[in-house]
Amino acid sequence: MSGVLPTISEARQLQRLRTLRVQRAREECARAAAAVVQAEQAVAERQRAIERSQRALKELADAVVSTLAPRMPRWCDVVAAQRDRLADRIERDEDALISDEQALELAQEKSQQARAELTRALAREDAAQGLTRSAKRARAHAIDRRIELEVEEVRRPAAHA
Repeated sequence: MSGVLPTISEARQLQRLRTLRVQRAREECARAAAAVVQAEQAVAERQRAIERSQRALKELADAVVSTLAPRMPRWCDVVAAQRDRLADRIERDEDALISDEQALELAQEKSQQARAELTRALAREDAAQGLTRSAKRARAHAIDRRIELEVEEVRRPAAHA
């Protein structure tokens, strides 16, 4: 630091600016955290959809060897089409899950960056508060010195008289 302190009003203005930046950083953290939650929910829902389709495919396979076995010649094409449809849905959901997981990772990175920016903004705000306190102390100290000098000047003529 150069050793020259800003005026109290300049320091307060800087402190208000830093406080606004902290507020903005907190809002960005909240948005980023909400995006992470939303991405996590999307991943979880996609995983549940894959599990449902896998269960349906397994149930179809079980039905083929049990309840549908006597009617299999008649329903063979329908069962094959259903199996293909379920397998296709699983494949599409797995591809979408990869995209959802990438979106989650990106949201987590942005959230981490927002938290880091908030930490920096809080540190800057703290520094501005310290600068304001220092400016106030320097101002008070200057006032005290001026009062002491005035008291000295008042005493000197009285002492010389």
